[in-house]
Amino acid sequence: MITKNKLANQPHIKITGKHNPTDAKNTSNLGGKKKKNKKLLIILPIIAVLIGGGVFAAIWFMNQNNKPPVADNTPADPEPEPEPEPEPEPDSPEAEWLASIQPITNAPSDNPTVPYGRLMLINPNFPVDTTFIATRKGELISLYSTYGIVEGNPGNGDNLMDKEAAEWLNKMLADYTVANPGHTMETRSCFREVGTNCGRLCMPTGSSDHHTGLTCDLLDPVYGTPLDTSTYQDHIEWQWLKANSYKYGFIDRFPEEWAGGPMSEPMNVDENGSTGLFETWHYRYVGVYAATEIATGVYNEGKYDSLEHYLKARGLVINLLNR
Repeated sequence: MITKNKLANQPHIKITGKHNPTDAKNTSNLGGKKKKNKKLLIILPIIAVLIGGGVFAAIWFMNQNNKPPVADNTPADPEPEPEPEPEPEPDSPEAEWLASIQPITNAPSDNPTVPYGRLMLINPNFPVDTTFIATRKGELISLYSTYGIVEGNPGNGDNLMDKEAAEWLNKMLADYTVANPGHTMETRSCFREVGTNCGRLCMPTGSSDHHTGLTCDLLDPVYGTPLDTSTYQDHIEWQWLKANSYKYGFIDRFPEEWAGGPMSEPMNVDENGSTGLFETWHYRYVGVYAATEIATGVYNEGKYDSLEHYLKARGLVINLLNR
């Protein structure tokens, strides 16, 4: 019988514990559990962070939706102001036209054309009262005192005229003398306070173009004193004026084409532009631009225009009967 002690002394016998397969299995499972635990320790915090972030984001989003809207204090861009209408160039036709219709008198009047200045219309359909006439007189200058232009009929008094018109008249009469050596022109009536009653050729007080302060009757004294349209062909001054006066801003105020018929008929100042008069000596200042348009018939098929028709064509007067 071999005892424990004897076996212990055997050189080739190794003493070990009894082998248990279950122990090996347990050891393997323990290692796997440790690995799983390590993964969980890593994943769980990440999941927690993700969940926490999602919750935070949801809460923040809800809070934002529940907040009252914040007023936008940023000033709004101002509405762009409309660009001003460009002013016409100083030397442009439009500027010339506008200059023709600027007021030139402080005289009060119900006549709707008085504010048109140099183009004011005074006739039986567009009269002025005595207050206008008296006020206008005080705004005029003497042609004789200022330029030495003679009034051929002393009974007419001083030859008064608008200052601008007088300056241009002086140039025109000087050029007439240069163009026609030995000839001069003088006035036969300019501004009138009182009208005349002598038939078709005259206008009662308040209806005369002479109340404007822009008008003069003109005559070369070499032909005497009569003012007679039938002698037109003998008067070089009237022919020269018809051809050249517009260059100085003057027009033939009562051309034959717009007389409205023979002078023996009743006066005919009609809605088409008829003046009712034919006077070869009566010249009226309207400014160079308007005078050129009238004399060259810009609004009358190239034929000499009347002031009445011109104002209607230009849209300044709608109804020439003033009704």
